[in-house]
Amino acid sequence: MDEKDILWNMYQEHCTHGRHTETLRATTTNILLAVAAGTIAVITHGDNSIALKNLPLAILLVLVGLLGAIFSAKYHERFAMHTERARKYRDALEKLVPASDIRLLKTQADEISEKKYPRLFHLRLYKFWITLHFLVAVLGLVLAVLIIVLNWQQVISVFHFAS
Repeated sequence: MDEKDILWNMYQEHCTHGRHTETLRATTTNILLAVAAGTIAVITHGDNSIALKNLPLAILLVLVGLLGAIFSAKYHERFAMHTERARKYRDALEKLVPASDIRLLKTQADEISEKKYPRLFHLRLYKFWITLHFLVAVLGLVLAVLIIVLNWQQVISVFHFAS
């Protein structure tokens, strides 16, 4: 096995790890969104959806959203690490095979995509995933605040009784 084969194999390995990381992020997001949807369904089911008994579920929704945002950010960090490693192996491979013009081909492809999608090209997809999870957390927070405000007398009586 020569140096080109080693670099190519390392490049492929990190591309594969990057794709796997994205699969894990998607799976984690799907699970957490299913939990969030179930929690919202339980909270909003019935006539008295803003009852004090639903406060723990609203807090759970906040936690699920925050956890999802943290997971998405961490998965992006792992993906970026593998992408950077793959890029370094690709650059080293191009030095061994300068006639391949790997970087030039990539730059040309990027320019075509940017011209085709000028408004979307520079948007970072991972930010959308993190924002989605934060929106779940904000929804949970809004529900928790509504539950507390609309059941204020019960909240006070619980704390008054405990002291």
